[in-house]
Amino acid sequence: MAGTSMARRVMWIPLVLGLVALAPSAAGAPIYEIDYATYDVKVTDSKGVSTDATDFGFYTGPNILTARRGDGYVEIPFRKIKLVEIGKYIPSKGYYPSTVTSRRGKVFQVEIERIHGQRYLGGNTDVGTMRIRLGQIKRLELKRLSNIEEFE
Repeated sequence: MAGTSMARRVMWIPLVLGLVALAPSAAGAPIYEIDYATYDVKVTDSKGVSTDATDFGFYTGPNILTARRGDGYVEIPFRKIKLVEIGKYIPSKGYYPSTVTSRRGKVFQVEIERIHGQRYLGGNTDVGTMRIRLGQIKRLELKRLSNIEEFE
């Protein structure tokens, strides 16, 4: 009897794996090649120092801002962002209150969690390479793609 039970379990494995493969992905929004593109930006840090940079983006992964909005999360590709304004970290709540302005002019209030605020971004400036954590940025203005020729 014990062998029959094991055989039945083994028969279910392909069915379960097939259903899992058909289920919607919990990984988030689709990532496109352009989401790895870098941008010409103006960065203002938490000390109020503004710096122009080219080839700016996250050091690792696609250039997608992950933040909380209400009870859910949003993953906003840089290609849809015109401006990100990041407030001071609120330790008791565990996030940076932030405002995102889309390229179409819509304004959204979001919360950037501490773990995402620790991610490094970087690019090239007139004085050398810049590296800064997202949580150290007060204002990030995305002007245009740095290497637009690669995506035309």
